[in-house]
Amino acid sequence: MSRKLFEELDLFVFDMDGLLFDTETVYVNYGRELSEEKGYIITNEFVEKTTGMTVEEAKNMYFEEFGKDFPYAEISGKVYKYIIEQAEKANIPLMKGAADFLERLHNNKKTLVLATSADRLMATTLIENKGLKKYFSHIITANDVKKGKPDPEVFLLAADKAGISPEKAAVFEDSFNGIRAAHSAGMYPIMIPDKIQPNEEIKKILHKKFNDLTEVIKYFEL
Repeated sequence: MSRKLFEELDLFVFDMDGLLFDTETVYVNYGRELSEEKGYIITNEFVEKTTGMTVEEAKNMYFEEFGKDFPYAEISGKVYKYIIEQAEKANIPLMKGAADFLERLHNNKKTLVLATSADRLMATTLIENKGLKKYFSHIITANDVKKGKPDPEVFLLAADKAGISPEKAAVFEDSFNGIRAAHSAGMYPIMIPDKIQPNEEIKKILHKKFNDLTEVIKYFEL
């Protein structure tokens, strides 16, 4: 079944943060550290709620949770600058199996699209400095959409750009909002959890869950 599904799929759509790159650790840990210095405690539950959102949507969530005095611009600016600096040096590690899986899909002549809630500068800096840009026919970022995940806009745009119908697409995600968006788009939602394991709601809309991308390689018999 798994090999048969692989042959039927024409489009493979990838989230970036926490799925291809271990950026979530930096975002969460450094952002939490800076927030705590200002007297704000960021819980895991709150991180879960905001993961996959656009910057504007996440900012509004922070203001709702902590009030308008929360120094969102200052903290997010410092985190962003730090990650860009590390990305330029190729210091942000890839997640387990990421490079191998992309290479195998490429060798099988599959169409790959990056669909991320990060902005274009962040996305291109990360993938270019790790040599991954060659794998993707298109890169869809927060600059290209009006609504972030869980809205399916980013994934539907990915399918439209690739010229492939959504039902022939698999989406690889680590966040609840990403899985919700993939499901709403009518694609196959495949979850590789990073920080948070799927709850009952997410389990019902998943196609499959794997611990890392090396397990996906085995599943598709690549």
